[in-house]
Amino acid sequence: MISKNKIKLLRSLKIKKYRSNHMRAILEGKRLIEESINNKTNIEGVWFIEDTINLKSNNNLLNKIKKMNIPYDIITKDDFLTISDTKNSQGIIAEVNIEKYKSNALKDIDGSVIVLNKISDPGNLGTIFRTSAWYGIQSIILTSNSIDPFNLKCLRSGVGAHFYFKNIIVADNKEIIKHLENENYEIYCADLQGKDITKISAKEKWALILGSEAHGFDEEFKQFNKITITKASGTESLNVAVACGIILNQLLNK
Repeated sequence: MISKNKIKLLRSLKIKKYRSNHMRAILEGKRLIEESINNKTNIEGVWFIEDTINLKSNNNLLNKIKKMNIPYDIITKDDFLTISDTKNSQGIIAEVNIEKYKSNALKDIDGSVIVLNKISDPGNLGTIFRTSAWYGIQSIILTSNSIDPFNLKCLRSGVGAHFYFKNIIVADNKEIIKHLENENYEIYCADLQGKDITKISAKEKWALILGSEAHGFDEEFKQFNKITITKASGTESLNVAVACGIILNQLLNK
C-alpha cells in the first residue's frame, strides 16, 4: 500500500513550485500513462484504486508496467481523490520524472522549433504539443509568462506527446531572441496581419512563434516576419492549436 509520505509528495505535485522542486509531475488516466510507457518515459511509480487494478480492461496496461519493471501499488479511493485532478477518474495515477526537461537549456536545441508566448490555456498547450509531436518537432520553447507545460490538465490534453520531445524549455523573451538570432533561425510570427503562409518558402532551420489568442505577442517578438493563414470567410480568428497544425503542415511540406 502507498505510504503517507508518497501521498503527500504526489498531492504537492499539483502545484507548480513543487513540480519544479522535486522534478516530478503527475500522470492521470489509462491512455496518458500507456502512451508515456510506450515512449519509455521515466515513470517512477503507478498506483491503482483497489477495485481498478483487477479490471479486465487494464490487463494490457498492467502487463506493460510489469514488463518495464515500473513499481506499482494499491491506493485507497479517498487518498486517490486528494491527488486526482479529474471529475470522472479512471482510478490510475503515475509519478513521472521530468528532470530531463528541467535541466535542458537553449543551447541544447537543434533544428526547427516552436516558441509559445503567453499561452495560458492548458488544453490549447497540450494540443499544440500533440500536433508538434505529430509533425516531428523536437523542441518546444515557452516564454516565462506561459502556463507550466507539466500542469496536470496540459499533460492530459497532450496525451503523452510531452515525452516525444528532446527539449521543453522555459526562458525569458530576450534570452530566446538572442539564441534564435545567434543561431541564424528564420523567425516567423503567426499573425492575422502577416504574409500568406502559402507564399512562404521556409529555410531549413526556422522558429515559429505562436502567441495568445486574446493578447497576441509580447512587444519584443513583433519585429519578426509575420505570417498568416488566409481565411475564406467566417470567424475573426483561429484557435491557436488549430493554427499551429495548419502552419506546420505548410512549413514542413512546402
